[in-house]
Amino acid sequence: MAESNMLRATLSLHTAPAVGVDEAIRLIEAGQGEGLRVDLGGGRFASADTPRGTEGLLQRLRGHKMLTALSQEGADLSRLKPPATAVTVAPAVREILDAAMRRP
Repeated sequence: MAESNMLRATLSLHTAPAVGVDEAIRLIEAGQGEGLRVDLGGGRFASADTPRGTEGLLQRLRGHKMLTALSQEGADLSRLKPPATAVTVAPAVREILDAAMRRP
């Protein structure tokens, strides 16, 4: 059991420092998102570990930011900037969004 704890401690020493959501979006848009680790709060982190890489991470971060703003009471949506480039929505994400728009 001690060995597994040591392994986790060793892995955490080599983990990239995390940046906030706004900083991560800025870095990815500037083409500096390689190896980025993003602190989403509450002990949750995101990284470009999907087949869509940094573009997928950017989309997830924008969605996270929007959902966080919407969940706050009296959210001011005017502070959400539109993306600098055209957004490409993955087919799986499109399916989820379409399902969310349907009324039961």
